[in-house]
Amino acid sequence: MVIAIIGILVALLVPAVQAARESARRSQCIDNLRQIGIALHAYHDTFRTFPSGGWIKSTDPTTANMNIGWSAVILPWLEQEPLFRQLNFNVPYNAAANSQPGYTVLPIYICPSEPRTTFWNRAPGDNYDFADADYGGMYGPRALSFPSDVNNPPRGVMIFNQPISLAQVRDGASQTLQVGEAPEAINAMWISGHNIFDQCCPINARPATEFGEELTSQHPNGVNTLFADGSGHFLLETINNVVLSALCTRSGGETMSGSY
Repeated sequence: MVIAIIGILVALLVPAVQAARESARRSQCIDNLRQIGIALHAYHDTFRTFPSGGWIKSTDPTTANMNIGWSAVILPWLEQEPLFRQLNFNVPYNAAANSQPGYTVLPIYICPSEPRTTFWNRAPGDNYDFADADYGGMYGPRALSFPSDVNNPPRGVMIFNQPISLAQVRDGASQTLQVGEAPEAINAMWISGHNIFDQCCPINARPATEFGEELTSQHPNGVNTLFADGSGHFLLETINNVVLSALCTRSGGETMSGSY
């Protein structure tokens, strides 16, 4: 009888313990994003713009043309000045010169809820492994509001070769998504200039065939995000696609209720 009671108590306690652990992991994840937001705003204070999402040598955003991205540029404001100084910004992110610093795992870019067998990734065309980034920059919405929407020109805050200022976020910084969880993607590496994505599907519904990254997480029912005002938000999977699309644009002129 005693053993049976203990078994029942354990069965009741395990889910509660697991939920408490996930709550702590989710809190750590949102804290990571807020620290990233502080760094992005410190960069903005210095240069009067946010960094470009990434830099490319031509209009073709392929790996061969891809230079270093936003998540590497803000390292000095994440207490990673020595690592920043090791990077060579004059060559592609995947050049031999960047292989050693780019291998460095940065906890600030890792969601503790994300299951993994490794902390490194290698995009097609890379010759080296680079450290993961579970957070990507928002390039804009694609086919969320209507199927023919191709997000060209890009309407997000983090786009190629074009730094965006707060003044250009005309929809309001508190209603514009800037960075979000997008792990396990082909370009989810903090050094990569392609660590940005356009959102083409509902949250946590990444298609089997994708162009890059989507808002996805291991948190139940939603995903952690960072808005352009530096605030962190947990967006539910049930968010309306039209609302999600509006949050992904910097100056779309959409009317928002302020709740999502």
